Amino acid sequence: MKARQLAESGRYQDLLEYLRSQEGDALERSPTLALLYASAHARLGQDAEASSWVNLALSRAREQGDRPVEARALNLQGAVALEGGRVDEASRGFMRGLDVAKQADDSSTVGRCSNNLGIIADQQGEYGRALSWYRLALVAYQQAGLDRGITETHHNLAMTHLAEGDYDRALEEADHAVETADRLGDRALYALALSGRAEIRVLAGDEAFGRREVEQALNVHRELDDVVGEAQDLRILSMAMAESGEVGEAKKLLRDVIGRAESLGRPHLVATAQRELAGVLQRLGRSDEARQVARTARQRFEELGAMAEARKLDELAG
Repeated sequence: MKARQLAESGRYQDLLEYLRSQEGDALERSPTLALLYASAHARLGQDAEASSWVNLALSRAREQGDRPVEARALNLQGAVALEGGRVDEASRGFMRGLDVAKQADDSSTVGRCSNNLGIIADQQGEYGRALSWYRLALVAYQQAGLDRGITETHHNLAMTHLAEGDYDRALEEADHAVETADRLGDRALYALALSGRAEIRVLAGDEAFGRREVEQALNVHRELDDVVGEAQDLRILSMAMAESGEVGEAKKLLRDVIGRAESLGRPHLVATAQRELAGVLQRLGRSDEARQVARTARQRFEELGAMAEARKLDELAG
């Protein structure tokens, strides 16, 4: 199926245009096509459209008794909720999707739901639980033979080890993710993995190498019209700039990232960029402004249940 090929290659804008061109009401009748359409909208940061189409896909899947598509739709519902900062709703969606996927013996969706539950645990600072979910995801993806899922999970493992402060293990997992994505020829996945490795390098003190990698990831995300990925890359680029002494430019870039993230409805990215901005303002000697931004970021993290991230701001927020 051409639509599935476009989705798997990360060509989400092309996927939207292809599905829009379908004749008649095939898109609305087919739970698979509706789900692919929803997924493309979600990947492009169009959450309202994504929610509408995933709800339709879920309804059609249940009407037709299509349990695998039902499980994938529940997972996507959770993913859209998570991006919008509705963590409890997201967790319920992933758990329901996991249950249905197990009943349907759908290992790939078991992997996706487990992976997403790991992301929630990571954001909540429960790193041991996150690693456990990721290990479950790896087993499921291996059973399904889904290399893309395995690679995404290694990327997520890298980011959790980074949050723990274990740079060596983080870089090991990130190297695995980048090399596998490159071998698969999956440009969207490669850009994600490369961006993650860039952040690790910057935080480990190699900002020059990190900057080169995130600029490469940024070019790919722009080519793919991945506006969410682009905003994430710009945040990491600002970190590299600040570490290399371009503090004023980093400040400007972070304000741009915050504006982008707000317009895209990505509250976790907003809070993360605000945290970076607070640190940059502190370097510029603007302590009062830094404190206010840090307090705002901490409040956002608390609202998202990301208590570990909120605690990191206690000293700066005062």
